[in-house]
Amino acid sequence: MGSSIRSFHDSLSIDVTANVNNRELGRRRPEQPRLGGFWDIPQGLMPSAQEINYWEDEFSVSQLAGIAVIPCDGCGSEVSTANFLQRWLNSPDSQRIFISYCVEDLNSALGIIDAAHASGMLVELLSSDTSLALAGELYSTAGRRLIIDSAEARRLDSKVTEFVYLGQRSRRGSDSLFQKSDSSRGLGLARNEPAVFLKESLGDEYNQSTIEEIIVPGGVALGETAKLDIVPVSMRFANEQLTLVDDSGKSWKLPEQALAVSRALFDFVERSEVIQSDAIVDIDENRRVSISSAFRDTDVGYEIMQADTQPFEYISNLPVTKSVIIDTFVKWMQGLDGEFYFTTEFEVRFLSADNMRIAQTRAALAYEYNSRDQETEYLRAWGREARRLSEKVDYAGLGNSVEKVAHYAGWAALFRKLKENNVPFLHGRYQFMKLTNEGRLTPARY
Repeated sequence: MGSSIRSFHDSLSIDVTANVNNRELGRRRPEQPRLGGFWDIPQGLMPSAQEINYWEDEFSVSQLAGIAVIPCDGCGSEVSTANFLQRWLNSPDSQRIFISYCVEDLNSALGIIDAAHASGMLVELLSSDTSLALAGELYSTAGRRLIIDSAEARRLDSKVTEFVYLGQRSRRGSDSLFQKSDSSRGLGLARNEPAVFLKESLGDEYNQSTIEEIIVPGGVALGETAKLDIVPVSMRFANEQLTLVDDSGKSWKLPEQALAVSRALFDFVERSEVIQSDAIVDIDENRRVSISSAFRDTDVGYEIMQADTQPFEYISNLPVTKSVIIDTFVKWMQGLDGEFYFTTEFEVRFLSADNMRIAQTRAALAYEYNSRDQETEYLRAWGREARRLSEKVDYAGLGNSVEKVAHYAGWAALFRKLKENNVPFLHGRYQFMKLTNEGRLTPARY
C-alpha cells in the first residue's frame, strides 16, 4: 500500500505538498496547480453532515468535482462502480484518498488520474455524469481529504472546508491555522454552545471541583465512555438499523429507537470531541436557554431541556444555586435475545460557590438506569449537605423525571467509545449522516 501511494506521488506531473497552509505556500498564489493536504484535516477525520451537504450542493451545480483513489495491486483499471465502492468501504483510512478540485482544473485532475492508473491504483472520477448519491457517499467516507490547489480554486466562492482553507497561512511556529486553545478549528463552534467544560472538572465525592463557579453552568453534561463486553470492529447502518460487528464476526443489533434520536446523539459526540466540552444545556436565572447546537431544535434537546428544570421541583431546602445532571458510568451488555442493552449510573448534583468562588457539590443523589427494563433505581446521597435532605423528598420521582437523560447518556457513551477506539463506521455512514434529526423547536426562554 505505502509503495503504491509513493509511486503515485512520484509519477505526478504537478507539485505535491503535505500542507497547503504551510507559511511558505499559504498566502502565495500557486504559479501552477499543486496537489495538497491539510494539517487541520488529518487522516481519518471524515466530513461532518454540514460538510457533506456543502460539497454535494456545489458538486450538483458543477462548481467542483472529485477523484476517489484506492490502491489495488493486480486489479487492473477496469472495475465496476459498484465494486469500486465496496473496495473503497473495505479499505483503511490511509488508502481512501479523496481529491476535490475546481472544475476549471480538470486537466490537472486528468493528469492525476493517469498517474494513479500508472501506479496500479483504482480511480473513480466524479463528474457531471456521476450520481449525486455516489459522489456524496465517497466524499462522506474519505479517509484522506486532499485538494488541487490553484489560482482558480482559491478564487472559488465555496463553503466546502477544503476550499475555505485555501489561501490561509498557518500560525507562526505551527502547522495549523488555529491556536492550540482553539479546539473548534476556527469554525466558531464553541461560541454557539453552552459554557464549555468537561464534566470531570466538577470533581467527585472525594475530589472537589477546581474550576471557577462563574463558568460552571447548571444543566446537563454527559461525557462518559461506555464499557462493552464485546470487542467491536465496525458499526454499520442498513434497513434503518444500527448494528455492531464484533471480533468474531457476529452482528449485534442495537436497541430500536427513533433514528432522529440516534443522529442527534451521534452529532453531539462528534461536536463534543471537536470543542472538548460535555455541556449540553444551561438555563440561566432569567430562564434563557443555551443548548448544544447538536441538539438545537431536536426532540432530544427538548427533553433534556425539560429534565434540566426538574431537580429544584423536588429539592428546595438546600443552600445551593445550581443543579447539574451528569453521567458517571455506562456499560453495554449482551442480552439473551441477541441485542444489546445498557445501564447508566448518573448523579443529580446541587452546587454553590465557596469563598474562593470555586464550585462545590453540596449534595448529590446517585441513580442507576436500566435500558432493558426502562427503570431507574435510587442508590444513595452524598455531600456535606446531604443530611439536610428531607425524609419527604421523592427520590424515586426525581430519578424518573430525568430518566430520559440517563437513556441518552447510554447512547452517547457508546458512540464515544466507538470514536475513541477508532471503530470504523463506513457501511451505511452516508445514509446515516443524511438522516434528519429535526424535532421540537428549542425556545429562547423556558
